[in-house]
Amino acid sequence: MQRLKAPAIFARMLKPVALGFALSLAAATVMSAGKERAWQTGTWHNVQVARPKIVFGVTGRPLDGRPSPPFPPAMMEVRTYVIETDALRIELRESTRADSPRIDATVGEPVTFALEKNTVYIKLGDRDEHKLSVTKRMIKARS
Repeated sequence: MQRLKAPAIFARMLKPVALGFALSLAAATVMSAGKERAWQTGTWHNVQVARPKIVFGVTGRPLDGRPSPPFPPAMMEVRTYVIETDALRIELRESTRADSPRIDATVGEPVTFALEKNTVYIKLGDRDEHKLSVTKRMIKARS
């Protein structure tokens, strides 16, 4: 059995680590390149938040099995947003829990968004985006 010197062992151990690092760096580059979106600007035209009057759902129980009062189901909201541009009017919808983060939308204020098929991404900051579903898309008639 041949005994390897310390530098040779180190070199053999370093090759798989370097290969893994290179592959993860390449994957990260591909994933970051996929996030390029066609950003547009528009104006918030309408914002509505509706809560259903009746909430159906299963009540939760603690995991330890002890009896306790039932937890009510999470309160749900349906948030509807309308964005207008010079050529387009888009109605968006988000069905979510009441305690989830909201978009700080004010009617008449500008908004930066990207439209991809039936999904709109709202730009919230330098890196943050909020995903919404498109319910209506109307092309405005040119005057």
